[in-house]
Amino acid sequence: MMGNMAGWSSGITALLAVLLLAGCAGQSPRVDFYVLSTDAGTAANAGVAGKCGDQGISVGPVSWPRYLDQPRIVTRAGQNRLEANEFKRWGGSLEDDFVRTVIRNLSDQLRSERVINYRRSAHFASAYRVEMDVQQFDGQLGGEVILSVKWGIIAAASGELARVKTSTIRKAVSASDYDALVNASSMAVAQLSGEIAAALAQVCAAGQ
Repeated sequence: MMGNMAGWSSGITALLAVLLLAGCAGQSPRVDFYVLSTDAGTAANAGVAGKCGDQGISVGPVSWPRYLDQPRIVTRAGQNRLEANEFKRWGGSLEDDFVRTVIRNLSDQLRSERVINYRRSAHFASAYRVEMDVQQFDGQLGGEVILSVKWGIIAAASGELARVKTSTIRKAVSASDYDALVNASSMAVAQLSGEIAAALAQVCAAGQ
């Protein structure tokens, strides 16, 4: 009798373990990956396109906040509190994605293929270099994204600082989800790119 009860108890324990594992597996949320997108709104216009001609432009170095140096998407949960979502992640390095997107936007805006990451410019003659210090790049779900960047345009030959500016850009997040947050983030990067492109066009035209 005791042997039967022991066997029955062992069977129940094994069944509960299987059910628990199955339940945990069924409840595990999927991981979603996101990337910034380039923006058609940065397409060339008469005031900017072609102003730099064949002059090479390198982008970087970029100073990046430590709190963004991770794969998880960081949102602002309050004035002094940040949250990082384990299941909403960037599809790679956000810093690299940010630089890639700025380069693509500048290339489209200036109608130039001679815009490149400074890390890959060893055999590339740059007339100007765009350096950036990203001070904030985060947002609230259903709120707004804030991108604050101090940037400068430097003449490669002389090392002279031709332009310097701090851009603080705010974009509304249209819904309380991560798709809307990343879309607003992409629009903020597009606006920053447009401001840099306009300044580059002025510098190139002036021959500084």
